[in-house]
Formats: sequence, C-alpha cells, structure tokens
Amino acid sequence: MMTTNKYAPLFLALLAVYSQFAIAEEPPAIIASSVDVSEEDYIGEVPAVLTVSRLSQSIADAPSAVTVIDRETIRAAGIADLPEIFRLVPGFYVAANAGFVHNTNHVVSYHGMATAYAGAMQVLINGRSVYSPLYGGVQWSELPIAIADIARIEITRGPNAASYGANSFFGVINIITLSPAEQSGASVSAMLGNGRHKAFARYADKVGDASYRITAGYRDDEGLDNRNDFKRTRLLNGQVDYRVDNKNNLEFEFGFASGQREEGGLQFDPYIFLPRTKGIENNFELIRWRHSISDNSDFSLQAFHSYDNSNDNVTSANLRPVVTDIFTPIIGPVAAAAAGASLLQDTVSINKDVTTERYDIEVQHTFTLSTTLRGVWGGSLRNDTVYAPHYLGSNKKDNFDLQRLFGHAEWRPFAAAVLNVGAMVEHNSFTGTDISPRASLNFKLNPNQTIRFGVSTAQRTPNYLENEFNQGVVIPRTAPNPPLLAQYFSDAHNLKPERIVSKEIAYLADFGQLTLDTRLYYDNIHDYIKSVVNSSFAVPGFIVVKNPRFFMNAGDVTINGFEAQAKWRMQDNTNLLLNYARVHISSDELQTAFNITKSMPRNTISALLTHRFNPQWDCSIAYYQTSAVAALGDGNDVGSAQRTDARVAYKFNAAHLKGEVSAVVENLFNEHYQEFADYNTLKRRARVNLRLDF
Repeated sequence: MMTTNKYAPLFLALLAVYSQFAIAEEPPAIIASSVDVSEEDYIGEVPAVLTVSRLSQSIADAPSAVTVIDRETIRAAGIADLPEIFRLVPGFYVAANAGFVHNTNHVVSYHGMATAYAGAMQVLINGRSVYSPLYGGVQWSELPIAIADIARIEITRGPNAASYGANSFFGVINIITLSPAEQSGASVSAMLGNGRHKAFARYADKVGDASYRITAGYRDDEGLDNRNDFKRTRLLNGQVDYRVDNKNNLEFEFGFASGQREEGGLQFDPYIFLPRTKGIENNFELIRWRHSISDNSDFSLQAFHSYDNSNDNVTSANLRPVVTDIFTPIIGPVAAAAAGASLLQDTVSINKDVTTERYDIEVQHTFTLSTTLRGVWGGSLRNDTVYAPHYLGSNKKDNFDLQRLFGHAEWRPFAAAVLNVGAMVEHNSFTGTDISPRASLNFKLNPNQTIRFGVSTAQRTPNYLENEFNQGVVIPRTAPNPPLLAQYFSDAHNLKPERIVSKEIAYLADFGQLTLDTRLYYDNIHDYIKSVVNSSFAVPGFIVVKNPRFFMNAGDVTINGFEAQAKWRMQDNTNLLLNYARVHISSDELQTAFNITKSMPRNTISALLTHRFNPQWDCSIAYYQTSAVAALGDGNDVGSAQRTDARVAYKFNAAHLKGEVSAVVENLFNEHYQEFADYNTLKRRARVNLRLDF
C-alpha cells in the first residue's frame, strides 16, 4: 500500500492550483473554532451553521437538517459526560457504558442499526476527525477535551459524505471549541458525585498578537453496578491563535490524555473478555493556516497528527474445563476429558494491544462568483496505520490511505430559493474510488418559513474489523495432539462499501417566540455489511473449537421516519427545547441482521425546560424517553425507559472572584431502567459542581 510521502506531488499540485485560482468568499467553515455565545442566552437561535456544506449558512439555507447545541444548553442540561448531550438531538439513541469491548464507552447512534461500535457517524473536533480506523466508532471517554471549552456542537442529521467523506454515512458531529481570544484569566472547577469526580483548571491570556489557552483535568467514574467499567482519565490540551498580519492567521492545537479502563466480564467469554484493567494513551497536534486572499476569498491549509494506544494483555480463564465442555457433545465425555487434559497449560496469554496513528492534510478554498453564487472546494490526504496483533493476526503495522476531492456550490436563482449542490470523490485502500453527491432546494414560503427538498448519498467504507479481521486464539496441546484454534473471525478482504440514498422533505419556521424544525425522510441502504458463520473454514494442522465468522455484504435496509425540534421562549426567562423522533426500519433479517428492525427505539422524546429566577439563580429539568429497543452486536432487548434530570445553580460575583455552584440529580425518580442491554441498569445519581473564575 502507498504511504503519505507518495502523496506529496498531488498535494503540491493542489496547493499550486489554489494559490493561482482562489478568488472569493467568507472564512472556511470547517476551520471556524468559535462562536460568541453569551452565557445568558438560553437555547438561543444560532444565526449560522458552519459544518453542513463547509459554507457559513443560516439553518434555513443549509442543504441538510442540522441541530446546534450551544454552550448554554450544555450548561443548562447539567451535562457531565459529553455523549449525554446528544440525547437532546432528535433521532439519536444514547446509552452508557455499552458493549463487551470498550466497556466504558457510550453508544451514540442515529437512525438505528445501533451497536457498541457504531461506525456510521463522522465526529470532528474543530474539523479534526476522531473516529477509530480499527472499528469506525469513537472512544468518547478518551477524547482530550473539556466540556467547559466547547463553544457549540453542530450535528448534521443525514448523510453528509459530500462534505466529509465515507464515515459521514448517517451524519456528522462537529464539536467547536472556544477560541483563546474569548477567554481570559484563570478558571478552576470540580465535581463530586455518586461514584464520579472531576477537577479542571484553565488559564487563558494574550501576549502581543497571540492568544492562548491551556486546560488540564482529571476525571474518574466507577461506572454501573455489576459491570467492570471503572475509568480514570488525565488530560491536557491547549490552543494558540497567532495573528500574523491582516491577511494571515496561524492556529495551533494539541491534546494529551491517559488513564485506565476496566474491561471484560467472565460470564461472556473465557478467552478474551476476562475482567482486567487496561491502560490508554492518546495525543494529537494540529496546525492551521488561514489566508484571506481578498474580501470575498479565503484559503486554509490544515494538517494534524493523532496517536492512540491501549495496553491490553489478557490471560484466559482455565481452559481445561472449557475445552472439555466444548468437546463433550461432539466426542463424548471420556474423550472430551482427555482433550482437556492434553493442553500444555491451563491458560493462554493474548496480546490485545492496539495502536492507531493518523496523518491528515487538507486544503480548502471558499469563493464568491456573484451576489447569487458562491462555493467551496478542496482536497485532503490521509494515512492511517493500525497495529493490532490479536485483531489483525499480524505483528506488523497495516497502512490505510485515503485521498479526497470535494466541492459545494450555493446558488440563489431568485430571492425565495436556494439551491445547494455538492459532491465528494474519494479513493481508499479498501474499496477504491467512490463518489457521494448531494442536492437540495430550499424554498421560502415567506421570510420566516422554509420548505426543503433534499437528496443525499453516501458510502460507508468498511473498517479494519470488517475488512481485515483475523482473530484467533491458539491453544497448544501435548504432542502428537494438534493445537486447538478458537477462531472467531477470518475476513475475506473483498467487501464493498455500504451505500445509502436519503430523501427528505423538511419544514422550518420562525414564529418569533417559537421556532420549528421538522423533516420527513426515507433512507435506502444497500450492501449492508453483516457477520456470518464461515462453514467452510479450515486450517491445516488445527482443530477449530468454535464456528469461525467473517463479514460479507448482504441485503438492503430501509429506514423512514419523522423528526421534529421546537424551541419555545415561553417567557423572557423561561425556555423549552422539545425533540421528537419516530423511526421505522424495514429489512429481511435473514439477509441482514437479527433484530435490525428493532435496533432503534420506535419513538424518542427529549425536553429541556429552563428558568432563570434572577441574575443569580436558575434551574432546569430535562426529560428523556425511549421506547423498547434491541441493539445489535453486544446489545439485546430492553424495554421502554424514562429519565428525568433536575438542576439548580447559583452564580456569584465578588470583587475578585466569581463563579457558580450547582447541584444535579440524574434519574430523579430513580427509575431502574436499562440501556442498550440487560446488563446495563441505570439508577439515580447526584453530583455537586463548583466553578471559580479569577
């Protein structure tokens, strides 16, 4: 496979083209790092979104549905764990500490097909992609980011591969942090609660033309009852913005996280899911150059490196009784006992270490051709390396290369209409070249009401576990007995990408005190990737003790539904955010996956009511409800769930010190509900937060 140094000529050619032909527009959307949102603005309407098309657009002009969660909404909801905020986005399903692997990670899924390792959502932090190339999902608890540093989160609800590529299958989450220029002085915060603790310190200042911020923190969580899911994280991150001159800005970002995670559970598997503690460590570095070519033309160049590592060595349970039990129904108890006795040792050791590394470089140019036509285009190069000897069956690093070209145009043929057209062309090491176009027409019935008709497509490139999985546990025996092979996966390496065509009709309205965002959608998914038993699998010289599996392209899935989000300013100091989603999934489960039609709650409801009594005191109540769901993979059937969270906060402002103290109770009425699987039972949890600003 190619490596990144072979991309240099292509990158230089792109850079040369940009420098010669860049001609107009506003600052590139993906690189915007902050939005000035007052802490007094409760669930306020954000005037522009930056993520959907990479152009700055109003929500009414954007080509896809988008939800914006600002920092005050995060504060008002009393969010302690970042994934929890997505419960306030229509169509999302969130579950805590799910799965047999990565026990401490959340499920964040949109539109169904929910698994603990969901890889159909692109997640960005200031434009930097953070999904894992190994399994496609995101390690939410390991991101080196503090919630207090987030300015806003933009969530594109619908395929957005036209702007951000293959992993943007169901949508895009872009987490945008505050710029250092918006912060000054020191701030410390602490949280103490049922089994959870946090402490953070931040300092920001300006030196000449440079603004900087550095944040350090610690957090731990004992997890859920009867699960091995304790987690401890130490993190450090920083940003520096340097204004070179009137036309050039340089931005630097870095982050580091390390900690410990509990894993496994003996009841699930005697080989690889054993209770243990593993170590995690990750870091990233990013540099971005923004250049103003003219009043209407901007160019950006961004490069980043990220590194993730987990140290995870497993010693199996005593395998002699396990092997005896496996062979008893096949060869009888006497011969099975002899098979168990023939093992060279009681246990085997398994190296489950995983190291992934990413290098990415991207150029982007925005321009305006006339008062009615503007656009953006660019390209990127990426190289991922993966070291995972247990999962890939090799002690060598594997390389995955990706090249992209994208473009988007916004045209206003007349005052009441906006036409958006865009596409992404990608080439990758697994599936070759793919094209993902998108088009929408937004028609304004009047200045405050808009109807959007949209069609978008996307491909989801198979991840390493789907395309390159080669996992087996070798159990040596005394001669002349052949060794046993507990083989779980052996991929065929020839998958096609999953493909989606999504159609939607949306209605958006602003009635002053009340804003509405509703949509009907219909998604067709082809070449669904599923795991199946490989009945023809055989390895010379081994006895296979468990049916091996591999991934293959299978049948089709249809998803349709309705989503609605309402923001109601009931009074000057009272606001309500209300979300509703209804989803219906159709598929032949014999061709795709068992329970795929139930892999998303049919109905989800969330609401956030906030009220400010005076400049010092405010409170909020959040309500979340999901109907029954049967998540895929490590999940199983769980019933409907209701949860109510309550928060009260007091702000104080003395001569040299200001801050806030708040109390939050999650699951106020102590509903013992389950999320994702019957081994995840959630109960009431309370915490107290204190923030001091100097």
